Amino acid sequence: MKKTENLSPQVLIIGSGNMCQDDCRIHENWITRYNIFNKVRFDSAIKKGQKCDLIVFKAIDHCGTRTVYECHINNKFVSMPLNIFNDLGFYIWNNYFRPDTQDTKIHLFLSQTDPGLGIVLPQDNRDNGFSYRQVNPIKRIYNLQRKKEENVKLNNNDLFGEDILGYSI
Repeated sequence: MKKTENLSPQVLIIGSGNMCQDDCRIHENWITRYNIFNKVRFDSAIKKGQKCDLIVFKAIDHCGTRTVYECHINNKFVSMPLNIFNDLGFYIWNNYFRPDTQDTKIHLFLSQTDPGLGIVLPQDNRDNGFSYRQVNPIKRIYNLQRKKEENVKLNNNDLFGEDILGYSI
């Protein structure tokens, strides 16, 4: 083991909305839908005899506008993989984007070690009112994904001299 390795598994920490309002923790609806989407994809793949991992996010703590989720792949808790973190962010953007604000109401989207009871983050401090918030965290994932798509398309054009439909990312 390297000295720089982190033995603690990474969890997903999401915050959305405002306290005491209808949009408080609205992200929970989208996580539930993501879990259903993955279950349908998994069942479909199994029926076709294809290999597919079942990805499920399980809420383990709720406090204020924040929720902590464990990532389970094939019913086994794993440290949050980057590709799944990005996939979930892209899914939320595509389904929860609000044209009026050009964003989502998600103000926290982190993968880090479980902060423990109360979801007090190391980033919480007096300057931010003990309520750390990121600026457009889902939009940043969306923008990275768009750049990746453009690069794949550009590379496909360089290789084949034409647009390739149905490329995978």
